[in-house]
Amino acid sequence: MEQVQFTTNISGKVRNTRLPKSKALWPLFEVISNSIHAIEEKGNPDGKIDITVIRNGKPEILLEQPQIDVYPINSFIVEDNGVGFTKENYKSFLTAESEYKIAKGAKGIGRFVCLKAFKAVIVKSFYQDEGQKKIRSFEFKNLGNGIHKYKNEETEIEETGTTVKLHEYRDDFQNYCPLTLVELAQRIVEHFLIYFLLDKVPEITLYEISRESLNVRQLYKDEIKTTIESKDFKIKLEEFQLHALKLYSSRVRNHTLHYCANEREVSSESIEKHIHDLGKRLKDEQGEIFSYQIYITSDYLDRNVDTERTGFDIPKGDEIVFNDVVVTKKDLTEGVVFQIEEVLSDILSQIRESKFEKYRDHILDQAPEYKPLLKHKPEAINGIVPGLKGTRLDIELMKAQTQLDVEVKELGEEILTNKDDITNLEEYKEKYEDFIEKFNDLGKSKLAKYIVHRKAVIELLDEFIGERENGEFMKEDAIHSIFFPIKTESDQISFDKQNLWLIDERLAYHEYLASDKSFKQNKVVANESSDRADLLIFNNSFAFVEDDAPHQSFVIVEFKRPERADYSDRDEKKNPIDQVVSYIRTIRESKAVDRRGKEIEVNKERTPFYAYIICDFNSSLKQILENRNYKQTPDGMGHFYFHESYNAYIEVISYNKLLKDAKKKNRILFEKLGLPL
Repeated sequence: MEQVQFTTNISGKVRNTRLPKSKALWPLFEVISNSIHAIEEKGNPDGKIDITVIRNGKPEILLEQPQIDVYPINSFIVEDNGVGFTKENYKSFLTAESEYKIAKGAKGIGRFVCLKAFKAVIVKSFYQDEGQKKIRSFEFKNLGNGIHKYKNEETEIEETGTTVKLHEYRDDFQNYCPLTLVELAQRIVEHFLIYFLLDKVPEITLYEISRESLNVRQLYKDEIKTTIESKDFKIKLEEFQLHALKLYSSRVRNHTLHYCANEREVSSESIEKHIHDLGKRLKDEQGEIFSYQIYITSDYLDRNVDTERTGFDIPKGDEIVFNDVVVTKKDLTEGVVFQIEEVLSDILSQIRESKFEKYRDHILDQAPEYKPLLKHKPEAINGIVPGLKGTRLDIELMKAQTQLDVEVKELGEEILTNKDDITNLEEYKEKYEDFIEKFNDLGKSKLAKYIVHRKAVIELLDEFIGERENGEFMKEDAIHSIFFPIKTESDQISFDKQNLWLIDERLAYHEYLASDKSFKQNKVVANESSDRADLLIFNNSFAFVEDDAPHQSFVIVEFKRPERADYSDRDEKKNPIDQVVSYIRTIRESKAVDRRGKEIEVNKERTPFYAYIICDFNSSLKQILENRNYKQTPDGMGHFYFHESYNAYIEVISYNKLLKDAKKKNRILFEKLGLPL
């Protein structure tokens, strides 16, 4: 007697079957796939699949509506003229995870996917069994053993075929189903694209209840097929076929490479993985987004697909070193990527040319330190992925520049240490000149990088001394950090992390610097005072006086918040002039030692002091300066005074003067690099 029930727990199987809500159309795709298989099994050259859309609402009311496709889809009816639910097909249907159609890529779980999204699957099928015409019908539900209202009877109807109704979407999935016939047709084409490409798909027509229809094959021809380019190519002795198309859709996928076997997709991967410049998707001249879909077919792939149809039994490439006939995965990848480059050469040339121009302009306008790449290593710029900006682009340029630096060092090593290996003077001269040119260009680029850094620092200072969006000004700690990191010492900070050149270029040559550290924490001044100068600098003599001078010098720098207004002549903490003088007094009264622990003589006759107070001027500060006989600088933007008692030169500099002077001092460097200020 024929088996009519499942031999597995239907509820458990459906519960354990995973179907994301975003894949609400997969049950429909499963039924269409079964219909295609049934038509192929029958060998029917005039195969057809009709899909009727049933929407929410009574038919008589829906027929009166001017726009029916705004109503959610409730069910689908799929009719085909295939071989029907034969004994073998039905037996496979009743076997969970059946391997009956594994050669066609089926995994044997499609019917459970259907029950995940629909309340029932209603089947009516005409087939032939040993010459007898039969009709098999049943309902498949997530109840009991699954099969309900089962009938298998003889019939007079000659034609074979199957009607499957996916009955009543479950609410969670219904909301993810497209509404219009066009959207449905596009999704069907996307899912079964390889069938359309190989012209192996039967006629598929979508119908509304009003019998309004849409031919899916015609939509494919109108929207996609005209963009196809196909070509044959050979890898070793094997023939392959490449099918390329542009895919326009509301659900455009990324550029994808599809490997197929026996007219089914087996595996896929991003084309961007192999051709970075292509990116993920592109826009055409009308601004519409599209992607390239590349399909690879071959008898070789048909012969070597694995039993699960998830990959290919092909050697990797490093396993075969003795056989130049067998196509390895490495051969396949390299051959296919080469063909894609050929097919998409026009668009790739445009992308790469545009990319190079953008990166070249970035280098010329904003990053001149990388100019040697344009001259000596343009292929490195071509190798950078397109679309990078800012820091991400600079990181890639820095990597390329580092590689060029390594190559130049290796070239120098070859020339300077292996002269005997060079066969003639002309060869040596040529290599030597190449080395010197690259070496000089890299040296210039490093200088350019430092000049660009200076420009960025000046721009940052300009921004920091201005008023912020909330009407306030930056605190002095933030300003301080531009010149030198706070709470640090010179031993901790590399040259490129400090910007004392904003005040005076000579400050960079200090012996020791303490930033925002109290005197009792200071390595040079032995004093228990908790007072702290913003910057305290101990200099070798050559920094400020002639080389033969027998003494050292100290520099004190104090930063005040931009537009500070609470200066007071009666409060030392609010009087930067007296504050700096008190620091000088503290140092003079203290023991000072150098790095070797040797005591430094500090007295008013032999040890000069220099102090810089950097701030914004207002009436109260100007009054303090006037009371202490400070002189105005010729440009009117600062004041200075020589304190004879302490052998101290003190200068009060406005932020605007500091910024203006920094721009003047560096202008010639910026102009040489073509950097506007």
